[in-house]
Amino acid sequence: MLDSKSIIYALKIDFNIEQTQYNQLLTKLTCERQRKVKQFRKREDAIRCIFADILARYVVHKFNGCTVDEVQKKVGVNGKPILTFPRNVHFNVSHAGIWLVCIVDEKPVGIDIERIQEIDIDIAQSFFTKEEYAYIIYPMTIDEQQKRFFQIWTMKECYVKATGEGLSKNLLSFSVHFNNQYSPTIIDNSIKQQLDWQFEQYMIDESYILSVASHKKSKKIKFLESGIFLN
Repeated sequence: MLDSKSIIYALKIDFNIEQTQYNQLLTKLTCERQRKVKQFRKREDAIRCIFADILARYVVHKFNGCTVDEVQKKVGVNGKPILTFPRNVHFNVSHAGIWLVCIVDEKPVGIDIERIQEIDIDIAQSFFTKEEYAYIIYPMTIDEQQKRFFQIWTMKECYVKATGEGLSKNLLSFSVHFNNQYSPTIIDNSIKQQLDWQFEQYMIDESYILSVASHKKSKKIKFLESGIFLN
């Protein structure tokens, strides 16, 4: 490994790329991925799909030292993408709005990003534990409640992505907690608690919350622009 710490990358997507640039990016994908891209009706979704694949290969290349073309992926159990080459490298990708994020490490990882937006807070009662719901509704302002909703949601998402269980895991079977310093942790009584899980949460600009589950603290987020892949 070229790097022994998990690394987070955040790519700000340029959806206004020219058609020639779009076609150039398509050539960087496998035939299977190109077919998937062409199934999208909305251009934004197609562009997001293109950059997700390119970013994942770039991140693995930077972490492992293999070439971008050597990176091989497949869909694993519960739909989680995994690497068939290089071995012993794990990655995870998430997207929301203008942001695409990816984490890479030598052990399983999970990442989720969401844009803070208006939402019916009461739906939390269907997916969150009583303690989580109480944490969400405690603030008096609706803005803070919405922020806390997505704090919990992204933590749950990154955790089930890291364990590989995905949405097959009951979201009520574990609970997100924040200490006095607002550092997140998860209590999961359905399995033997893995003491080495590390959780981190960041604000990406003023509108997006990013949560990460890994086995070690991550380095600072590396921010990228779409232009580095358009050369």
